[in-house]
Amino acid sequence: MFSSFAEKLRSVFEKLPFDAVVWFVWGSFAAIYVAVFLIFLMRAGLRSASKRPFLYLVNAYSAITLSMFLLATETAQAVFVAALFWTVGYILYGALCFFTRERREKPDPSAQTAATYLTQRAPVKAQRSALPPARLNVRLEHAVTVTDKLLAKNLGKGDRQELEKLKNTLAVLRVKGTLTPSEAEILNENFNTLLKLMAKYDV
Repeated sequence: MFSSFAEKLRSVFEKLPFDAVVWFVWGSFAAIYVAVFLIFLMRAGLRSASKRPFLYLVNAYSAITLSMFLLATETAQAVFVAALFWTVGYILYGALCFFTRERREKPDPSAQTAATYLTQRAPVKAQRSALPPARLNVRLEHAVTVTDKLLAKNLGKGDRQELEKLKNTLAVLRVKGTLTPSEAEILNENFNTLLKLMAKYDV
């Protein structure tokens, strides 16, 4: 049963023009590669996504190439062409991973200045609670101003939620005035989060 089915399927493909089938298969692979490459290149949010599915596509097209050439050429030649296609596919996969990898943004000098201002820490943990209230208020006022500027931008959903939570925390710490060491640690962590968002959204 299956042998007769395979024979019929083989006879159908053998009747198709070989050159046209090859151009169609390889052309569709090239079109898919270009489309995937451009999508990853233009959509920065997708660069961290796994590109392994394209590797599976390379293996599938290599098998198709081997099948096509086995119908029209000798086994050695078919295996050679399929191996060559597989090698080219892996090279293209490597290029895809290299050119569309997630890029780390270079720190903005202005953001570095803000970081120096916001994240001044006492060398001893116990000294963090001894920050003068006036100086603490200046730092908190500046942080709240920066937070409001960030909230006015077109933020991602996760960043906006994190920023709103951060703003609420800053408001609570402003009311307290003098902070305990653990509260000072929380404040420094919030400053670090704020600095990352400043660099990300160029504030």
